[in-house]
Amino acid sequence: LLLYTDGITVYDRTHNIMQGGSGLYGDPSSTQSAIVVQKPQDPNILYIFTVDTSTFDEDPDRGLSYSVVDMTLNGGNGAVIQKNVNLLPDCSEKITAVIKDCSDESIWVVTLGFENPGDAFFNTYHAFEVSTAGVNTTAVKSTFPSLDIQDPRGYLKFSADGKKLASANMAFGLYLYDFNTTTGIVSNQEKVTVTAPNKVPYGLEFSPNQRFLYVHTSNNLPALEEEGHSSSLLQYDLTASNVAASEIEIDRRSIYRGALQLGQNGKIYRTIAENYVRGTSFLGVIENPNELGDAANYNHNAVHLGGGRATQ
Repeated sequence: LLLYTDGITVYDRTHNIMQGGSGLYGDPSSTQSAIVVQKPQDPNILYIFTVDTSTFDEDPDRGLSYSVVDMTLNGGNGAVIQKNVNLLPDCSEKITAVIKDCSDESIWVVTLGFENPGDAFFNTYHAFEVSTAGVNTTAVKSTFPSLDIQDPRGYLKFSADGKKLASANMAFGLYLYDFNTTTGIVSNQEKVTVTAPNKVPYGLEFSPNQRFLYVHTSNNLPALEEEGHSSSLLQYDLTASNVAASEIEIDRRSIYRGALQLGQNGKIYRTIAENYVRGTSFLGVIENPNELGDAANYNHNAVHLGGGRATQ
């Protein structure tokens, strides 16, 4: 353990607030508030990329920023030495990263945003390269003029090899793309139409073997409703000639929308919440995500969090 963060506060390995580690520009309501990237060939420097969002009129949206951590400071517990360097004044609530190549170890950090500041639609993927020289603040931009996403929520994830990118955009749909790890270009947009009763995609994750995409969809009932929420866990076969037609619903139950996250053990974990404000003390687990259909073996309430709570 080096550090962990919600995008606002950074905690060190001793579970104390890191020196300088307060006031980062993430947001508790942002889908993917932060991602941590090591500087290539320098294990002592870490970049924390944060994504802000606005939840009410007076709440500023500071877009995409990054902060720098030096792990050699404060007795090896680290310190934030540069904070909230802005990259985009506004963007969606999603961010992901993947290695560019294994020789220079550069990394692409990607978000969905506007083509130009102040635009009405999220239609442009911005890929920022992190190299041995640091963060390149000029992004590689891939714009899709037909894309008219207005909802910033939902997850963005890479396949392990970086060749596929998946984007969940709530009522504005689920999309698949090709990604060129050499150039940072996003291409070949494919909309995947959800046919399950719960049609609104939020969380997503690729299987370790990259054959399957898992998506947590919901009926998008108003957040604070006490009852009536329903969610599905869907599997898509990316090797199928028609990805949308390969949809298999491997779980459906009365829960709120949630996230999916691949663990280092090759299992995919699912957050389980009752509604927007009330989580549960369990995580669901896809035990065998490399397998088709029911063989993926989804186990609900698999991991008990003790006194902790998982929300969306």
